[in-house]
Amino acid sequence: MKRSIYLLLGVIFLLSSCYEEPLTKAVITVYNTQGEVVSGAEVTLSQDDMGPGVNQTNIIDIKTSDMLGQTEHLFKLESIMNVDAVLYGSVGDTIQSGHTVIRLTRGKTEHKEIEISPY
Repeated sequence: MKRSIYLLLGVIFLLSSCYEEPLTKAVITVYNTQGEVVSGAEVTLSQDDMGPGVNQTNIIDIKTSDMLGQTEHLFKLESIMNVDAVLYGSVGDTIQSGHTVIRLTRGKTEHKEIEISPY
């Protein structure tokens, strides 16, 4: 009987210590003005400075969009983030950019689309 209790307590302890907080994920898809996905765009997620007395992460995450025009950003906490996308032309004479905001909910995957247009 004692052995069963110790075994049960051991299993409960192991299961509770293995729990990991789910990550918060943002999936950003970049489109141009024709509605086509854009690969190679630099996507930045960041927060504005909220001032003194506000607890914020001050995280900046920069990724490049893949062939599907998407970037994935992982965070530990929920937040409201600015999303900026920039695509530099191959010759360097054209710049396309866009801006939006995304609200990240703890433990969930949020999807956001951003349209870039000539600057």
